[in-house]
Amino acid sequence: MQKAMISECMLGVPCRYDGKSKPLPLEIIEKLKEKYELIPFCPEAFALPTPRPPARFIGDKIIDINGVDKTDAFLKGAKEALRICKENNIKVFIGKEKSPSCGVKKTSAYINGCECKCDAPGLTSKILKEEGIELISEWDLTS
Repeated sequence: MQKAMISECMLGVPCRYDGKSKPLPLEIIEKLKEKYELIPFCPEAFALPTPRPPARFIGDKIIDINGVDKTDAFLKGAKEALRICKENNIKVFIGKEKSPSCGVKKTSAYINGCECKCDAPGLTSKILKEEGIELISEWDLTS
């Protein structure tokens, strides 16, 4: 069975910045389990505490709401995700949208003084895609 890394919060693990989870509907999780061996991972929780201040892209940096640059921590989590994928022959990543780490289609950003969801992948998704790992958005599972 093919392995797929999945954003851990979508399986009900309370690892998001707010200490909560955003689980997928059970029927979607069951369908995924028919196709993939799911490997849960949260790149943010790997390198940062939970809960933690929310963070957004500002240019090419990831800055939390207190103005602290968290880019290195996000990069550390992304590199760990890539290491796990390579060591376990994982070719698919199922990502949580609007996350500055795991977003596949949209991520949180701060542009021209306004918070928005921009059409760009999160840092982990970007790095995994550059290494040839297929990205699947949670939105593709629920539509």
